[in-house]
Amino acid sequence: MKDLLIKAKLLLIPFWNRLVSLWNLLLVKWNALLQKLSTVEIPFLKKKLSPKSIGVSILVLLVLVAMICLKSCSKEVKQIPIPVTTALPLSQEIRSFATFDGLVDPYLTVNLDARVKGYLTKIGFADGAMVKKGDLLFVIEQDTYIQDVKLKQAIYNEAKSEYGRQKSLLKENATSQAAVDKALSQYQQADANLTLAKINLGYTEIRAPFDGLMGRHLLDVGTYLDTTSKGVQLSTIQQISPIYVYFSINERDYLKFQNGQDQNAERKSQVNTLPVFVGLQSETGYPHEGVLDYAANLISTDTGSLQLRAIFKNENYQLIPGLYARVMAQYGKPRQAFLVPKTAVMTDQVGDYVYILDDAMRAQRQDIVLGQRFEKFVEVSKGLTANSKVVINGFINLSINQVASPTETTLETMPAR
Repeated sequence: MKDLLIKAKLLLIPFWNRLVSLWNLLLVKWNALLQKLSTVEIPFLKKKLSPKSIGVSILVLLVLVAMICLKSCSKEVKQIPIPVTTALPLSQEIRSFATFDGLVDPYLTVNLDARVKGYLTKIGFADGAMVKKGDLLFVIEQDTYIQDVKLKQAIYNEAKSEYGRQKSLLKENATSQAAVDKALSQYQQADANLTLAKINLGYTEIRAPFDGLMGRHLLDVGTYLDTTSKGVQLSTIQQISPIYVYFSINERDYLKFQNGQDQNAERKSQVNTLPVFVGLQSETGYPHEGVLDYAANLISTDTGSLQLRAIFKNENYQLIPGLYARVMAQYGKPRQAFLVPKTAVMTDQVGDYVYILDDAMRAQRQDIVLGQRFEKFVEVSKGLTANSKVVINGFINLSINQVASPTETTLETMPAR
């Protein structure tokens, strides 16, 4: 409708300018003519013409003049071709997909706790740094525990020696079996105490249990650690390679997805097989590839959604816990489809449509049915052929049967994801 109004305006401007000039001239003549004719008598009317009668006659004359001018103006205006850009639909193999909002979460999270008493004497990492498995992170005062190990070692050596001597005397019937049993008991107790002493000495050094990302230290060097049954937390370490991304699918989309699956297939057959792709807000597309490794066994009654989780290798540590992630999960079999730019598609009360050019380079409306939507492209499931010349730029000035001057271009292949 807007295009028709613009065309009508362009056609009427020359006529309107002429009409205004003519009208101004007639107004001047009109006033003079009325004054003269009001006093003139026409013989066959036997009366004077009234100004009203004269005005009606002149108005009819003006309408006739306007019609003649409009006809002549329309013959003079020629239809100018509208410059447009056209392209053939992009034919490409695609798969259906669904997008979700996700949250990056660590693969493992471990609190590093002090399990023995003493002063904190060393912190061996920088807050927020990546550490390797076995790196020394904290050291608790060791002197007391070293001396305890030496004491228990001496008692152990003595008990071991006494047990061996008692066994030798028993062979010579120089001692009793009870004395041997007692020496054995003392030897076993000394061995257990020595082992416990070594364990406690080992607790004075806290090392990284795996390659991971350190949090901040919670206590400073010189702090006395008076441990409890739960220990004293010193820091936190997170394993981020591999890493998880959690997302949810709502009940409506879940049922839609289920309807497209084989009803005889195992219910969770997609776990550990369905490819999942992730992109951060600063990234284009979905460059990180992973796999679905968990699906909740029920839909939450609070949110009406099913929680899902994908796992990613994250070898370069680009995914950090807490980041928002755009998630794309592909499903269904690959299919060949026609794609056009989203910006070329228009919508009205009838439905979606595009402009195409016929053999005479005239614009024609083509109703279409849309399918899967992508970032820049949209699938056209019905309405186009491989030879359809789709107007992708300049269509705002087009109307049906409008002559166009096309510039042909080729659409670039859409990335796989």
